[in-house]
Amino acid sequence: MSSGMDDGRLSPEEAAAIHTRAKMGVRLLLARQLVVLFLTFGAGIALARLLRPSEFGLYAIATFVVEILGLFGTFGLAPSFIQRRREPSDDDLAVGFTLQQIVATVLVGVIVVIAPWVMALFPDAPAGSTWLIRVLGFSLYLTSWRSISALQLERRLRYDRLAWIEVVEALSFQATAVSLAALGHGVWSFVVAALVRGVLGTTLVYLAAPWPIRLKLDRRVTREILGFGVPFQLQSVANQAGSWVTPLLVGTVVGPQGVGFLTWASSNARKPLLFVDNVMRVAFPHFSRIQDDREEVERVLVRYLTYLLLPAGAWFAVLLVAGHSLVITIYSAKWSPAVLALILFALALFVDVVQWVFAVTLNSLGLVKISTRILLVRNAVTIAMSIPLVLAVGFNGVPVAYLAAGVAVGPWFLVVLRKEIGERVIRRVLWILVPIIAGVLAGAPMLLPALPTSVKAVSASVLVLTGYSAAVWLKKPQWLGEKIRSLHPFVWAVGRLRAYRASAVG
Repeated sequence: MSSGMDDGRLSPEEAAAIHTRAKMGVRLLLARQLVVLFLTFGAGIALARLLRPSEFGLYAIATFVVEILGLFGTFGLAPSFIQRRREPSDDDLAVGFTLQQIVATVLVGVIVVIAPWVMALFPDAPAGSTWLIRVLGFSLYLTSWRSISALQLERRLRYDRLAWIEVVEALSFQATAVSLAALGHGVWSFVVAALVRGVLGTTLVYLAAPWPIRLKLDRRVTREILGFGVPFQLQSVANQAGSWVTPLLVGTVVGPQGVGFLTWASSNARKPLLFVDNVMRVAFPHFSRIQDDREEVERVLVRYLTYLLLPAGAWFAVLLVAGHSLVITIYSAKWSPAVLALILFALALFVDVVQWVFAVTLNSLGLVKISTRILLVRNAVTIAMSIPLVLAVGFNGVPVAYLAAGVAVGPWFLVVLRKEIGERVIRRVLWILVPIIAGVLAGAPMLLPALPTSVKAVSASVLVLTGYSAAVWLKKPQWLGEKIRSLHPFVWAVGRLRAYRASAVG
């Protein structure tokens, strides 16, 4: 028996229950991300000072080889089970698990064999680098063993368990990496830390959502999994394809140091995407549950875009004005050649956020093939533009190409989404440009006086954020103003008390 109203729209009670679980999931994952961000920021500074850019680059190259093959190892299993309307049975999970073990075994064998040939592409890599790839390759088993339990938690929007497991994973990785780097183990600090995180996370996720582990093959279930999963996984490949330029082209032309600069710049410039990633994990099952009510999808879509673009705008404004001073003060001058790439990647944040949200929306509506096609084109353009730009201007050609390609294919998303949803929601978030301009204008004067670098970094950042916050308050839409006012401590406490009394009476 179908739920909801006859026209496909959800009943108010159904919609409220789904939104409540989604909001709780977002809050839990964002709280988790704040803790993780604090841990990774401190550990990132320590690692940047303990290790050389070339060691960051070498780990990025080894990770790239494993991840590119790992993309084909999951074949969209988790999203296939999350998006479907009916609950997956134990037989479904067993078939998915069996398929993953078969593919993972093949991929690990391939990695062991091709590792020497891959590292031969990077003549500057030190001896023994082949084993970096081989050891990391076995983490594909950990990924496959983890996914069955994790997808059940995500489908049910049970992020309370996932959130804190991922905090433990992040803590184990950073603590292991920093400790080993301080002891002089170089790039192997990252490799061992990755394995420690994988073993610990896999164990904890299974304990949180156990299931009867067994092997089973079934043609019908396999067709269902692959029918949605393969196009979805091609989208993941498309998302990653643009980043392949860094290890493949920059690594061979510029060397591991260039890869290290770009990896560091991309990681720091795109910090807000860590929050986007967590929110999108909730957004996919959230939109999937309300996919038959397009008006509700549109309303929620505007909220997601607004909440995610606001921190991205603040981050870009700070890096544009104070980026150079902040890098020298926090990370040391050896990372200053990567400042331009840092700013360009931060500018590309806006394109990334909008396209990521739009792609997840289309996926949840069952339009995975369309969004995959768009992302494939974007990354094809990125690669095509990166080759001549890297040869002409060095590693900074990569962020230029990445930004230009995103801008070029952006209108395609708008055309498709307008047809499905019925409104160009992007117009309703354009007001965020005003706070960005206000923040830049507020902080820019601090760069003129002959002040110490550290003073410039702090004062410019404070002024940018002050100007940005003031403009947000003045230009915010009505619904956002009501939401902000509801977060006042007194208003929030009264609301929670009323909710508690209502539940007690119920």
